[in-house]
Amino acid sequence: MQIRVERLRVRYQDFELSVDNLLFSTNRVTALVGPNGAGKSTLLRALAGLIKPIVNSVFIDGLELARLRGWERAGLVSYVPQEHNAALNFSVFDFILMGRSGYLNIFSSPARADYQKVEEVISYLGLEALARRKCQELSSGERRIVLIARALAQDSKIILLDEPTTFLDLKHEMEVINLLRRLAADRAKTIITSVHSIDLIPRLADFLVMIKAGRILATGPTTEIFRAELLESLFDYPLRVVEAEGKQLILR
Repeated sequence: MQIRVERLRVRYQDFELSVDNLLFSTNRVTALVGPNGAGKSTLLRALAGLIKPIVNSVFIDGLELARLRGWERAGLVSYVPQEHNAALNFSVFDFILMGRSGYLNIFSSPARADYQKVEEVISYLGLEALARRKCQELSSGERRIVLIARALAQDSKIILLDEPTTFLDLKHEMEVINLLRRLAADRAKTIITSVHSIDLIPRLADFLVMIKAGRILATGPTTEIFRAELLESLFDYPLRVVEAEGKQLILR
């Protein structure tokens, strides 16, 4: 499933995000990378339909995002924030079940199929030991996985994530990275994520979108555009990219 962006414009008081043409494809992980304040989170929220561009400019397999009804959008796009403190009093199972809310009307309760979907997600992610615990009892890394689990329960084709590895230790970083790659490969998901640490990009992303000051600096396969000259231009800082054991590494 593809997301196409055409002439996207989002304006705040002193900031404008402007994207003329951009395509996100299925079965791959796309990383949005750039300095703080570049527009990564703004682009994610526009793709999720959480903020409205100046003109309707986001299309999912040809369907205009702004014209979709709530349940239609829920079946196509899910959004994973960095944290969700409002969930602290819920059990992990009940929080994941919230991913089914887009398919329910205001007066209905979850059906058997909704509970089965949650059980399937818990089994797929190996969360059985956490299912009855409260979200407030989990580590930050465990909560990130649970946030992704809620998106999986929503059963959308496209998953958008806002810096899912920020502040995680090495083990949980790699768990999130491996999970996102598995979802793209095994579940045919379109994964789009903003990334804070550029060191993780070669392990995580198949495709890169470099954003600077609200404009697209470069796009392309990670192996082609993860280059020192582009990264230096993006961050205004000297960097080196070397290869070791077939992987690209950053030297600062």
